[in-house]
Amino acid sequence: MATKEELQEKEEECESTEEYVNLAKEVIQDLDDRDWAKELMEEAVDWAETTDDFVMLAKGATDVLKDPDQARQYIVQGKDYCMNVAEFTSLAKSAADMGDTEAAGEIYTAAQGKCVKIDDFFAVAAQVKSVLNDSKLAGEIVDKARGKCTKAADFASFAQRLKEDLGDDKGAAEVFTQAVDTCKTADDYSHLAKGVIDTLGDKDTARNIFQKAEENVESGLDLARLAEGAVEIFGDKDLAGTMYRKAIAGTEKGSDLMKLAASVMNGLKDRDLALEVYKAAEAPLSTFKEFTNLAESVLTDTGDKAYAAQVYEKAAGVSTDAGEIVTVAAALADKIGDSAAVQKSLRKAEQAVKTPADFKKVAETVLKYADDKAWKDEIKLQLEKREAHPDQYVDFAKREQEYVTSTSMGNLAHEVMVTTGDTPYTRKLYRKAESMCNYFEDYLALPQKINADLKDDTWVRNIYTKQLENNVDDYRARALADGIMTELKDESWARQIFQSWEGRCQKNTDYIKLAAVVKESLGDKEWARKLLDKAGKTGEGAAGAIGLAAAANDILQDSDWTKSLFNQVGEKCTGRYDFERLFASVEEKTGDRDLLRQAHEKAADKLTSSKDLGYLAESVLRRFKDTDWARRIYEKAFAADDVGSSWNRLATSVADKLGDGQWAGKIRQKFASL
Repeated sequence: MATKEELQEKEEECESTEEYVNLAKEVIQDLDDRDWAKELMEEAVDWAETTDDFVMLAKGATDVLKDPDQARQYIVQGKDYCMNVAEFTSLAKSAADMGDTEAAGEIYTAAQGKCVKIDDFFAVAAQVKSVLNDSKLAGEIVDKARGKCTKAADFASFAQRLKEDLGDDKGAAEVFTQAVDTCKTADDYSHLAKGVIDTLGDKDTARNIFQKAEENVESGLDLARLAEGAVEIFGDKDLAGTMYRKAIAGTEKGSDLMKLAASVMNGLKDRDLALEVYKAAEAPLSTFKEFTNLAESVLTDTGDKAYAAQVYEKAAGVSTDAGEIVTVAAALADKIGDSAAVQKSLRKAEQAVKTPADFKKVAETVLKYADDKAWKDEIKLQLEKREAHPDQYVDFAKREQEYVTSTSMGNLAHEVMVTTGDTPYTRKLYRKAESMCNYFEDYLALPQKINADLKDDTWVRNIYTKQLENNVDDYRARALADGIMTELKDESWARQIFQSWEGRCQKNTDYIKLAAVVKESLGDKEWARKLLDKAGKTGEGAAGAIGLAAAANDILQDSDWTKSLFNQVGEKCTGRYDFERLFASVEEKTGDRDLLRQAHEKAADKLTSSKDLGYLAESVLRRFKDTDWARRIYEKAFAADDVGSSWNRLATSVADKLGDGQWAGKIRQKFASL
């Protein structure tokens, strides 16, 4: 037993409620000093900070002081220190254990104010029922928990606690029925259906919930989630399959369809159906990332390499970024093993290079995956050239991105070839130049440059061939044939072009124009003469005949044939204008005075109007200075039927041009008196 002095020393060392309560016990046990023990309990209150401290005080008041009223006071005081539901229920149970059920009831009632979750209410209600055996209060607390339910998960949890904690199967069933109307998503319905089975084992009600869900859920993704639930909850793959197909029909976005396909694999492990969904997902896609994501998902979920390869190729097809296309090539090689697709993607990546860094990335991939040794050698050469001329290639790459015309890109290609001798890069730039051609002249300028730098007859021939496939007029036919003769030295092909041109000829001038081209381009006089012969058979008038005679002189320098043709023209002339063209052409093309005289004689025979004859007389005077011949023509003019309207002008011409004023005067007197 401790002495009072020893216990007093202990008192001086006390620093907590527990130490004071324990000391009070010793004081009663060793000294039976209730007053001192009561003082120690009062000191203990000053140190109390938690609910447990007040529980300890209450037990001390009961066990040590034998004072139930004081114990109740401590319990009530401890209620103010409760911070959560657990502390309230602990305090209430302590009160009940000490026989103060009334205080316990008050504390349980106060505990509801700290309840946040449904489980909190049920924790309180369960203790009320087990500790106080108060079903009425427990029911009131449970009703408050029901008021906290706002969504399907809340109701499912509430029903489960009704069943587990209170054994209320009927109430749980009613809650599940009520909860169906609160469902908004597939997860809500699934959660509720699972809760019905887990809580009540009622599969029929669970299926009814799913049936209602299928009627109300609209989005494809929600239907997919529902399908997953059908497998997880019921193990019903047929029902899930039906829901998935309904989901597919109601889904349009590619990204949603991809999620749907993943759900099919997750829920059904059905590769065929998943692949069907992935194929449906492809149609709305348009970006590189979308296509690559699809390809990777197809590989991961279905293992269908053939279809994945198609999607990867589409990804490469929509990208203009060399780095992106290279990743496709690597995927096709490493994941698919499709060599042909790899090579195609690598070629596209090479064309997409915009910077030296791009080229290095593409080059490394080509050297790793390409199966064309010549191509690899070209890549190695380009790497060497770029290492030897780093600054120039930076400039080349910059200009390559800036230039937008065929001419500027072609000039850059030539500069690269002259500066570095980098044939592959030069070829690439000329390819870009060709792709930038908008006009015939753009295409026409390329063959000479390509031939000079690359000596590539095949490419040059292809350019000419493509241009000949378009609508070719005379100008283009001439330009292409000349280019073919110059760059390819292919006279046979040029002849074919001219033969096609000949097939289009219809008029006199068409044949004459082609004859000039044939003579100039091919030096073929025989063919040119045949063309001129055809020109003469077109049946055109004096103008055509004059043009033909001039062409015989200009194109073939055949003076005899030229004179013969000019001699025939007079028969086709119908008026002074035709004859004037004939006279002028004979003078210009032949300078033959006899031929010119013959033409005038033909005109004198054919012309009948006074005006035309007056013009002819002046031409004779001007060209031959033959006054007698001119006088005879004037006489014919004055005798013409239509002289009444032109005698005065004729008289003036006689006076001024022929120099015979006397005759002119007589003419005027004669006609003035009529």
